[in-house]
Amino acid sequence: MASDERENVESLERRVASLENTVRALTAQLEQLRRSASGAHLSGEQRVSPLSPAGSHAPPPSAPLAVPYGVHSPNWLPKHVDLESLVGRYGTLVLATVSALAAVGTFLGWAIANGMLGPSQRIALGLIVAAGLAVGGLRLRRRERSFGASLLGLSLAITHVCAWGAGPSLHLVPDWSAFLLAAIASIALAVFAHQEGDEPLWSVGFSGAAIAPFVTASGRSNLLLLTAYGIAVLGSAGYAMGARRWVVAGRLFLLAAALYTAALATGFERDLGPLLATGFPLAVALVGVIPWIAGWTRRDRLRALGALASVAAVRTGMGMNLPLDKPTISAAIAVAGLVWLVIVDRTHAVSAHAPMTGRRLYEGDWLDGGVLPMGFVGAAVMAMDASARGSGLAMTVAAMVLLIAAMRFPMGSLRDAAVFATVLSALIALLLLEKGHPLMLTGSVAALGALCFAANLLWRSVSWTTLGFLGLAYALLASLAHLAARPPYEYIPFATRASAVAVVVLVSLAAAWQLAKGERHPELLLRASVFGWAFLWVHQEIVFAFNQTVATLLRVTYYAATSVAAVGIGRARGTAVLRHIGLALAVLAAGTALYGARRLDAIAARIGADLVAAVFLLAIAYWYRKAGSQPASSEGQPASFEV
Repeated sequence: MASDERENVESLERRVASLENTVRALTAQLEQLRRSASGAHLSGEQRVSPLSPAGSHAPPPSAPLAVPYGVHSPNWLPKHVDLESLVGRYGTLVLATVSALAAVGTFLGWAIANGMLGPSQRIALGLIVAAGLAVGGLRLRRRERSFGASLLGLSLAITHVCAWGAGPSLHLVPDWSAFLLAAIASIALAVFAHQEGDEPLWSVGFSGAAIAPFVTASGRSNLLLLTAYGIAVLGSAGYAMGARRWVVAGRLFLLAAALYTAALATGFERDLGPLLATGFPLAVALVGVIPWIAGWTRRDRLRALGALASVAAVRTGMGMNLPLDKPTISAAIAVAGLVWLVIVDRTHAVSAHAPMTGRRLYEGDWLDGGVLPMGFVGAAVMAMDASARGSGLAMTVAAMVLLIAAMRFPMGSLRDAAVFATVLSALIALLLLEKGHPLMLTGSVAALGALCFAANLLWRSVSWTTLGFLGLAYALLASLAHLAARPPYEYIPFATRASAVAVVVLVSLAAAWQLAKGERHPELLLRASVFGWAFLWVHQEIVFAFNQTVATLLRVTYYAATSVAAVGIGRARGTAVLRHIGLALAVLAAGTALYGARRLDAIAARIGADLVAAVFLLAIAYWYRKAGSQPASSEGQPASFEV
C-alpha cells in the first residue's frame, strides 16, 4: 500500500509540474503576442505621426495627394505632442542648425577681415566640414536614425552656405554657378527626405537652406537671384513634404515664404524688390504646393501664400522709386491678381469632406474670393496713380474680371465673396466716374441695384440681393434729398433733373420687384418700396409747387384721392393693410384741409380745400356704411359699422 501511495503521489507531482510548464508556456506566448501587437501599433503610429522621425518609404507621388481633413484642435500642437517634446526634438535641432550656420558665417567673416585664409581655402574648409558631417550622419543613421538624419541635413545646409558664400559674398565663382550648386543641394535634400519620409531631416536641411542667403549676406544682395533661389528651395521642399501631415514642417515652409517675401518687399525699389515680392508667393504656390498636395491642407497653404502676395502688392503700389513706369507696374500687379483668381478657380474644388465647423470654410472663402482680390485691385489702382476717370475705368475693368470669376465659382461662400468684390468694385467705379455729378451717381447706383437682382437670376448668391437692396435704399434716400433740395415754389413739378432721377429710381425698384418674383420676402419688400416711393415722389413734387395756395390744394387733393384709391383697392382685394393706409390718408387729408388751409389768404382756396376733403371722405364713408359691403374682419365675418 505504501508503494502504491508513493507512486500516486509521484504521478500527481509530475502532472502538476507538467501543468505548471504548460501555464508558463502559454503565459510566455501571450506576452510575446502582446508585445508584437504593441510594437505593430507603435510602428503604425510612427508611419502616420506628423512628428515621426522615420516614416514609410513611399515612392514619389505621381499626382497630388489629398490629405483627409480632420477637425483641428484649438491648440496649434497635436494632442500627442507636448511643448517639451516639441522643443526637445525640434527646437534644439533648429537652434543647433542656426548656431552652426552662424558659426560658419562668423568664421568666414572673421577670416575675411583678418586675412588668415584665402577665399577659396575658406570655402573648401566649409565643404570639408559639410562632407564630414554627411559621412558621420550616414554612418550614424544605421544606429540612430533621427539624429543621423539631422546631421545629414546640417551638412547639406552648410553646403548651401558655402555655395552662397562662394558666389554673391566672395565672388569666387559666378553667381549663377553658386546658385546652381545650392539648387542641386536643395533638390538632393528634397529627394532624399522624400524617399526617407523623415521630418527631422527635412526640417534641419530646409532651415539651413532657407536662411543661407541671410547668413552670408554682405549688405547688397542680388534680389533677382535671391528670388530664384527661394523659389527653388521652397519648390523642392514642397515636393519633399508632399501630402505628409508634418505640422512643424508646414509651419516652417510658410515661415520661410514670409521671410523671403518680407526681404524682397523691403529691398531696394530700384532693384524691383517689392514687385518681386508680389510674384514670389504665387510662384511658390505654383511649383511648391499645387503639384504635390490636394485637399484642405493645400487650400490653407495657398491662402497663406495669397495673403503674402496681396500684402506685397499693396507695398508695390505704394512704391515711389521703382524703375518702371506706372502703367507697367499697375499691369504687373493686375496680372498677379489674375494669377491668384486662376489659382482659386482651379484649386478650390475639394473632394474631401467639408469641415465640421463652417467658420473656417466661410472665412477662408471670403479671404480667397473677396478680400485678397480687392487687395490686388487696390494696389493696381494705387500704382496707376491716374485721374479719377482713369481710376474709375480701371475699377470698371476689375469689376468685369471679378464678375467672370464669380460666374465660374460654385454657388456658396466663395461666390458670395466674389460677388461682393464685384459689386464693390463697380460702386467705386461709379463714385470715381460720376465724381461731381451727384444726380447721375444716384441714378447709376439705382440701376446697379436692379442689375444685381438680374444677375441673381443667372448666378445665385445672397450677396447680389443684399447689395442690391442696399444700393436701391441709398438711391431712394439720395433721390429724396435731391427732391427736397430744390428751392420752394421755384420749380415746375415733374420737370426737373431731380424728377428724372426719381423716375430712374422708380423704374429700378419696379424692375427689381419683377426680377425678384418667386422669392417671397424680397418680393414683398420691393413691392412695398415701389408704391411707397411712388407716393413720396409725387408728394415731394407738389408739396412746394408753384405757390403756397396751389401747393396746399394739390396736397389735399392728393391725400384724398390716394386715400380713396387705397381703400377701394383694399376692399376689392381683401387687403386690410391698404384699407388702413387709405383711412390714415383720409385723416391726413382732412387735417391738411382744416389746419393747413387756414393759413391761406384766399378764401376761395380755403373753401376749395375743405370741399375736396369732404367729397372724398364722404365717398369713403359711403363705402363703409353701404349695406352688404362691409369688409371682412380678421375672423372672416363682416365687421359691423352701425352706429
